[in-house]
Amino acid sequence: MHCRSALSLALLCSTAVAQPPATNSNLSSSNLASPLTIVIRSDAPAPPRVLSAMEREVESLTAATGIRTNWVTEKGSVGVFEQLAVVTLHGACSPNAPIPISVWTHRGQAQPLGQTQVVDGQVLPFADVRCDPIRQLISRELNRQPGQGREDLLGRAMGRVLAHELYHIVLRSTSHGHDGLAREAQSSSDLTAERDDFSPSDERKLSQSVAGDDSESPGAGR
Repeated sequence: MHCRSALSLALLCSTAVAQPPATNSNLSSSNLASPLTIVIRSDAPAPPRVLSAMEREVESLTAATGIRTNWVTEKGSVGVFEQLAVVTLHGACSPNAPIPISVWTHRGQAQPLGQTQVVDGQVLPFADVRCDPIRQLISRELNRQPGQGREDLLGRAMGRVLAHELYHIVLRSTSHGHDGLAREAQSSSDLTAERDDFSPSDERKLSQSVAGDDSESPGAGR
């Protein structure tokens, strides 16, 4: 679904990806009993308050599914992690940064807010969160916020985009949900409302993955 008030959360088809150093990039095919380590990379430094708000939002949205998260930066990612997702923040992730002209010229056209990498129909544990299109989409809401509230709101929106991409990674599926955060497209109000969630059916799929039961999870590439 694409419309003027909603931008897509897309899957990026790619033929090659870079592996982070000294990490195991494969999510277990059985369960997420161990914490899901989320390695954060970024094109440019993001305000700590934005990152904290993003992390809190992801943890809130996945709490009911049993997914536990462990957050590390790229510089602090040396080690071996049983469950891993590598997330790159693209663009300027500060609410006060100017939005590039190239983003404004696409106004009215659907742009991906986030992307998960897929190779030969297999979902890989690599995702992108695109801060500039997110800021453009919620610019009206951001402008209404005073002071640090702008950073909190941007972090919330980024967290919801990231939670959507983690849905694909955890389920190893390119399918989208019909309701809630797993929908293909999200509006500005979806990303900034006081509360949003995955649909009950999508929460069940994620919970089953945590429990090691993939019988009802959609297969990758379908």
